[in-house]
Amino acid sequence: MTDALVLIDPAASIVEVADLGAPQLPVTDLSAHRGDGIFETVLVRIGDSVTVVSRDRHFTRFCASASALGLPDPAPELWDCGLDTVIAEVRAADPSLTEFGVRYALSRGTQNPDGSQSPRGWAFNVPVDEKITRARAHGISAVSLDRGYDAYLGSKAPWLLIGAKTLSYAVNQAAGRYAAEQGADEALFVSHDGVVLEGPTSNLIIRRGDRLLTPNPEAGLLSGTTQRLIFDHAGELGLNAEYADFGLSEVVGADGAWYVSSMRTAVSLNQLDGNPIPRDEELTAELQRLIMAG
Repeated sequence: MTDALVLIDPAASIVEVADLGAPQLPVTDLSAHRGDGIFETVLVRIGDSVTVVSRDRHFTRFCASASALGLPDPAPELWDCGLDTVIAEVRAADPSLTEFGVRYALSRGTQNPDGSQSPRGWAFNVPVDEKITRARAHGISAVSLDRGYDAYLGSKAPWLLIGAKTLSYAVNQAAGRYAAEQGADEALFVSHDGVVLEGPTSNLIIRRGDRLLTPNPEAGLLSGTTQRLIFDHAGELGLNAEYADFGLSEVVGADGAWYVSSMRTAVSLNQLDGNPIPRDEELTAELQRLIMAG
């Protein structure tokens, strides 16, 4: 897949196409050495028309993350232009492509001598790779990891940015590597007091009978765009959707469990800490279809 990149200047309201293979970011940028910025990743589906899955949900969360970090309010028309330009560049390079992602980010930028900052943004395409397609088809295994804080800490410590989607992903990446070392595909974060939270890059949904349950974002996790899409349409599947606190035993004892995220859509969680979880192939297919429809 041909790489596409646009640079977004929030102050000047400019979007310009750039070379993803060329140097673009100075090492003094605060996202490079402090992770001081935010991002979103959307799934783009190409059929008779272009579908950007949960486009508005992603941008709403992007704005909430900007507010949490004290970044400038993202201008919808500017970021829409950036996203649409990347999509157009990718489609022009490969008209046969039917699915890919676009990641867009806003950094606090560089620190100027007078103490002010110069935020900068960018957007580029990411592939739907073999790991993603395999997870969709066959599901995944996970190991549980202590997140290191009690549930609902974020309400008492907003500076921890627990509900913001920031560029500070070192812990999330480390969790994934640790899970792989244990022979699992993914990690599942659990609060220090035993409440199930989320995966490093995904939300968890479980089914009990006709109920879909997911952890309450206020417990200490990122509010998921894909999870909310599913909950908004759960009635179409004959299911009720609820936020709830639950522990690991309830995940293992569920009638089905899924990791849901923008790029993977919905993948079945087949095993947790070596314990098998029932697979619901029919509902997995329905969830994937629902998400991909946007």
